Amino acid sequence: MTTLRAAARQALEALEESEQHYGSDSALRDAIQILRAALEQPEQEPVAWMFQHEETGRMNYVSNDGYNATGHFLEMNPRYALVCALYTHPPRREWRGLTDTERAAVQHESFKRGLSPLEFMELHEAKLKEKNHE
Repeated sequence: MTTLRAAARQALEALEESEQHYGSDSALRDAIQILRAALEQPEQEPVAWMFQHEETGRMNYVSNDGYNATGHFLEMNPRYALVCALYTHPPRREWRGLTDTERAAVQHESFKRGLSPLEFMELHEAKLKEKNHE
């Protein structure tokens, strides 16, 4: 069974390939940006929020009873600032490989620039890291 997240990733890849082959218009660019933003969102809800006092540096934690608990804490403690959301474990991110089109583009760039095998591998690795936001 395909998850909604996997389907969104597949749709994003198809849109990006379409953009490379046929050019881009504003609707296509908007769809790509919307899908990227949605996929960058964490897959799970935070279990707590961490706040830090601006003067003392003291940390305080508020369990996730929804945004109201967080907003209420900030109203009652105005000298605290939100530091980050806390999760039971880091959000899982699936690895995304390069498409055939992207691999061909890396290979073409490598030949064009006359890269050595090591430089080709470094270029390929850089493209993978870029695609996986590392």
